[in-house]
Amino acid sequence: MKLYKVRSGEERLVYNKSYNIGVGISLGNKWFSVENILGLIEWSLKYTKDFVIVYVADSIHAINIEVRNRKSQQKALEVASKLGDKVLMEVKILADKKFSSEELAKIKYAKWDKLMTPEFQKKLDFLSDKYKADKDFREEIIELINGFTKDENRNFSLEDKTRLGEYVIAEFPEILSRVPISGLVFDAYVYPFDSKLVEFVENIQKGSIFPEIKEKILDTEPKVFLEVRE
Repeated sequence: MKLYKVRSGEERLVYNKSYNIGVGISLGNKWFSVENILGLIEWSLKYTKDFVIVYVADSIHAINIEVRNRKSQQKALEVASKLGDKVLMEVKILADKKFSSEELAKIKYAKWDKLMTPEFQKKLDFLSDKYKADKDFREEIIELINGFTKDENRNFSLEDKTRLGEYVIAEFPEILSRVPISGLVFDAYVYPFDSKLVEFVENIQKGSIFPEIKEKILDTEPKVFLEVRE
């Protein structure tokens, strides 16, 4: 694995091991095979400050299942939770074989609901309210959804896209700021691809767009994005 791009941080700080790094697993992205996840963990272990947190975006993936598979919210949550458990277990089994005891001691595992502190919920409530009330903000999110779905061989209604946009809103507090998960605060996260979403987030972090979000949400140093892949 190789570092291709850094947003909202400095490359020298990555190589100086100044950041604690998270490996976020996107259940809707086929790139995230167990082997690729292990590759991200291996790279992160080389450059993290103290620990690597491996976390799965399971409960918010339920939104994708709900829209794309026409499941009820409750059923979609059940499916997503089981999938998250399965992926983390598979990763852990292979990680236990691949890494040394010293490396394994640095790896922590978590599910998305471990982010849900009162502070996180307050940020999420603000963003959800803004998504409903602010037409310009909502249209920007829908445009991001259009980019994500344009190559899919299916039709999405505006209602579908608006609901899918709630996935983006749900992850915003985590990708904007350095929020704790399972009590651990991490500074940067690795992801295999840069995107319009990450560029959008960086512009919010800078305050160049929707400065009120930066004012209300960014109560830490900005979360650092690291584009890492083969």
